[in-house]
Amino acid sequence: MGIIRLIKPGLFIYECARIMILAVYTLFQPSDPGGFPRFIYTAPAVLFPLMALFIWLDASRYRAYLPLFAAGKCIGLFLLLCWSIITGITMTAGPSGIFLTELVILGGDLLSLTAILFIMKNSKKEVSAVKTADTSAIDDIKTPSISKSTETQALEEK
Repeated sequence: MGIIRLIKPGLFIYECARIMILAVYTLFQPSDPGGFPRFIYTAPAVLFPLMALFIWLDASRYRAYLPLFAAGKCIGLFLLLCWSIITGITMTAGPSGIFLTELVILGGDLLSLTAILFIMKNSKKEVSAVKTADTSAIDDIKTPSISKSTETQALEEK
């Protein structure tokens, strides 16, 4: 449970840093002087830091969205991996700063996907523990009411 408390803010910080790196890369790309229109490609990725923030603040409330968060990360990882392979094959002069940045983001995304899966596993344990506790409390409530109705029936028969 203590490690989850560290993973949630770490996930949020990484996602914020990732968005800033993508925005700077898109905005200041040397091959394209008009980088601002390409800035729209990073706009959907803003949902990842928001989801990490919501999970950090109240994981039980947003636990239903964790599979969607993991699926989005898987899609992003697949596309980034394909892009890295394509740019790695077409490069002739050796690895450049852009390729290394892609590899760093790819490694960070793999770690963030692992963190999301770890949070999902932990939230399932918490849900099953809560359901067990709720069920036992309901059973305790039902037992006295059944005995009272049995006593009431016995008095009515006399």
